[in-house]
Amino acid sequence: MNRLSAMVKCAGLIFIVSCLSGCFPGNESHVDEEKDPHFLRGRALVSSQDYKKAVDEYEQAVEANPRSASAHLELGWIYDEKIKDYAAAIYHYQKHLALRPDSERLADVKDRIRGCKRALAETELQPNSPSLQQKIQRLSEDNALLKQQVETFRAQSPGVPAAAPAPVRVEAPHVAQPVAAPAPPPQPVAAAPAPPKPRVHIIKERETLSSIAAQYSIKVSALESANPKVDPKRLRVGQSLNLP
Repeated sequence: MNRLSAMVKCAGLIFIVSCLSGCFPGNESHVDEEKDPHFLRGRALVSSQDYKKAVDEYEQAVEANPRSASAHLELGWIYDEKIKDYAAAIYHYQKHLALRPDSERLADVKDRIRGCKRALAETELQPNSPSLQQKIQRLSEDNALLKQQVETFRAQSPGVPAAAPAPVRVEAPHVAQPVAAPAPPPQPVAAAPAPPKPRVHIIKERETLSSIAAQYSIKVSALESANPKVDPKRLRVGQSLNLP
């Protein structure tokens, strides 16, 4: 009986230790997430103020562990405070809260999301904001394409001949009959609608697939599928991406 009691106590102790250490499958704590080599290198790069390379390391930590709420939180902070890419910051803050609803930084992260949304709205209203300039450039390109199509249609359409004057009938000397009204000219053929133009995004400095996907409210996987030949780790400034 004493031996049985001892075995029960031992099993209970093993169960308690397992719970405290998080040894059950799928119970990875944020402490384990922060032991990832990419995560640790990202922190070291933040300390040396190399934020661009720190983003690359944290992105690789997310690729290695898509459920790394800690890496998403660090990415949100860098995009928010250092890079000023508020759309990307909101994306990573929200991913952090989705993966860790009971986050110890819950109130702070929610405040930061609200601040990023305000900053993003103010940035959109500035005349020289990148997003506004992109919209203006897209409209200019569409307008130029429409003008080209109109000119092509005019060159291909035959000219419309002028209507011949109606004959005048005279029944008596010096007495003219009323002139018949000319026939109405044919109506011009309406121009064919412009074909849909694929959307593209021109990569700017410090942009990543995650920040671009967040800017257009699309998934990173969808953006990668639309650009199969693009290496996410070797994006170049001025490079164009197809938007799904």
